Amino acid sequence: MSTIADAERYAHQLNGTVLFRDVPEDRIRKWLYQSNVSIAEYDGGEYLYQKTDTTNRIGIMLRGSAEVNRKSRDGLMHMSVLKRNDLFGAASICGEDASFVTDIRARERTRVLIIPEEEMLNLLSDNRTVLKNYLSYLNGRIRFLNRRLDAFSKNTVAGRIMTLFTAESTGGVYTANSYTKLSESLCISRATLYRALDTLEKEHKIRRNGKVIELLEEYEP
Repeated sequence: MSTIADAERYAHQLNGTVLFRDVPEDRIRKWLYQSNVSIAEYDGGEYLYQKTDTTNRIGIMLRGSAEVNRKSRDGLMHMSVLKRNDLFGAASICGEDASFVTDIRARERTRVLIIPEEEMLNLLSDNRTVLKNYLSYLNGRIRFLNRRLDAFSKNTVAGRIMTLFTAESTGGVYTANSYTKLSESLCISRATLYRALDTLEKEHKIRRNGKVIELLEEYEP
């Protein structure tokens, strides 16, 4: 972070992120000015992270959005979309494997705060609140991945879909940002997804209104 002006600019925003929750802004500001962090800009289509990268670092989205995808022998699996204030790169910190597990690609002009591994370790050791926030974040990521694994363990496409909807719904409502991305996250074709959704709707298990899907009954795996 090169100037006091930069520190002033981003301290308030970082206070609203999971990593710096409940950390006083003046302390964030001081850390930004004194630490070895930087701001990176990416155009739409550029990679923020790739599996071939070897520099371990944490990133915090300051502006824009990016897609998180995982490549496999079966194709591209869509994992999630990163937006303003989201954190990424946790798997690269203190990992024995130097490669990243996903690719992250900007969907539009995107700005990111980059925290090198050593700087991140210093931050965690110096600030108990940040350490607690980071562990809470990791816990949430583990739970997210467990829900995805649970969905993939089902024998039927409908079972996988309903497991995913149930795990990631809010108040019995699941919102699909994109049916294409949903099919990629489940490793099925769009045609297969639509057929399964039609079947679930006919069985009165869901109700669709565009990309908003209401769960009409509690799903039992």
